[in-house]
Amino acid sequence: MADHAHHPHPDGQEHIHTTQGHGEHDHDFAAANRAFFDKHAHEHSHGHDDAHGRERAVKQVNALRKAWPELFDEDSTVAMDYACGIGLVSQQLCQYVKSVVGVDISQASVDLYNAQASNQGLDPDEMRAVCTELKGEPDELDGLKFDIIVCCASYHHFPSISDTTRILASFLKPGGSLLVADIKAAGDGRELFPATHHHLVPHKHGLSEDAVRVVFEVAGLVGFDMRDVFKAKMRPTGEEVQWFVVRGVKPT
Repeated sequence: MADHAHHPHPDGQEHIHTTQGHGEHDHDFAAANRAFFDKHAHEHSHGHDDAHGRERAVKQVNALRKAWPELFDEDSTVAMDYACGIGLVSQQLCQYVKSVVGVDISQASVDLYNAQASNQGLDPDEMRAVCTELKGEPDELDGLKFDIIVCCASYHHFPSISDTTRILASFLKPGGSLLVADIKAAGDGRELFPATHHHLVPHKHGLSEDAVRVVFEVAGLVGFDMRDVFKAKMRPTGEEVQWFVVRGVKPT
């Protein structure tokens, strides 16, 4: 989901909300995001918009690799890309891991993800996406567990980041890491997302370190490590925002 005129990520990111539940005033953010990206997925995969999204995906994956290089082994690391969209992050990530499974609730996005992976000559064992809404149940994803789960530019779309974190933690192997890249709340608490995006973004102020720390700890993740990584302009507002990466580890 690269950037375009109607994009719900003014920051130019590609990923969407993929967790159940309702946000403020019982607005169903999941349904709103699913409908949006099913409608616009094909617009995100060409031209300037695609190039912008790919550039941001490179920055995010590079930031994660720089922070925790030991987590990326092309011979052994099994990764999930949660809220994978059309696969821009997965396409960067797959160079550094053994396999990537993308998960998203937009069927149109998943179809594009898999078509592009096939066009690049990637085997489904190396990179594939599934359209599903994870609930943390034992039989989901055929019982697969992951060394790392990556979620880039999507946490601000989830009504309950606590529910999302708990669900994702259940898919980690013991010792596995949840890695999130997202927009940091401003020190003055101002809204970072314009009103045109509020039906898609429950966390319109971004995410604070304290809020993320709490939900990671409640989900049973340890070794909390959050780092500021780069600044980028919000689109369409042009305001510069701080991006962070964060890691939490499932105890062994």
